[in-house]
Amino acid sequence: MSDGTGGRRDAATPAAGRAAGASDVLLEQLGGKHRAQALSTAAALGIADELADGAVPATELATRLECDAATLTSLLRLLAGLGYLEEPKPGRFAVTELGRTLQRDALGPFAEFVGCAEQWNPWAELRNAIRDRSPTAPTAFERSNGRPLYQFVARDHEAAARYDAAVDAFTRHEATNLRDCLDLATAHRIVDVGAGRGTLLFELLDQWPQALGVLFDLPHVTAAARISAPAHLHDRIEYASGDFFHEVPTAGDCYLLKHVLHNWDDDRAIALLRRCADAMAGDGQIVVIDAILAPDSRPDLARMLDLEMRVLTGGRERRKPELRRLLQAAGLTLTTIEQLTAASWVLTAKKKD
Repeated sequence: MSDGTGGRRDAATPAAGRAAGASDVLLEQLGGKHRAQALSTAAALGIADELADGAVPATELATRLECDAATLTSLLRLLAGLGYLEEPKPGRFAVTELGRTLQRDALGPFAEFVGCAEQWNPWAELRNAIRDRSPTAPTAFERSNGRPLYQFVARDHEAAARYDAAVDAFTRHEATNLRDCLDLATAHRIVDVGAGRGTLLFELLDQWPQALGVLFDLPHVTAAARISAPAHLHDRIEYASGDFFHEVPTAGDCYLLKHVLHNWDDDRAIALLRRCADAMAGDGQIVVIDAILAPDSRPDLARMLDLEMRVLTGGRERRKPELRRLLQAAGLTLTTIEQLTAASWVLTAKKKD
């Protein structure tokens, strides 16, 4: 598309002096596909890690990463335009502070997961899933991958590794902020329900040395958690396996439900909360971490996560009144609510008097 000066300009960028029109906005937003996949690919290749020590020529980086130099350069320039890299000299690229979030010890594994085939492809099935009004309709993920998410990762070890690494990266991001808004100074037995590989539980046990932890999940998940648990916490962790709709470990004075309720419909979410409440010590508390939908339709992360859950699991995010009703139906009273990250909140609840 010519800009009238013999040069070229992006189709989504208005000419100088012209205000953006509706078509420009649409084209810019459709470009989200390119941005998301570029960031995910950068994380999968480890570009931010390779540039951690300083600027590197694109040709050298291509050799290190065993990539096509021309295509990699195109990717690097897009990333520079987004602020994740900079180009101090033509053809040389360096990582920025923003770009360091793509490193493997930051949110890189989460970014990689977003663009991997088993997570990316289901979005092409959204149009078919949304047209199917059957109560037993398969999710977009199931349509794309042949089985529901958790059955899929239980059978595919490579996919499970990507999923676990993504969850761990996002959990570390949340755990840093959780230290400032959750007081567990009097907790003696912390039960993490649906704990995954235990990243959050391990962080909390480090912070609160008086507490013991119970890591509860499906058998294949707890087996992986045993391997990844820090050696200095071995004597403070109990591993328990099972179906949390049937039973959860008893006598805990804190039950963690991190991004668990959003996987389930209201009836099953209430059943899980009630199960935890029945198992909990009398003066214990339940800690729920989930996204919360704003009362209006502002374009926030929770709104995107809501659709993400419908695509991946058939679950959904909820508004504050909806979460409060779930707690009340399970015999609980909401005691505190505080924003944890841009995408999550922490709610604490106790049994009704």
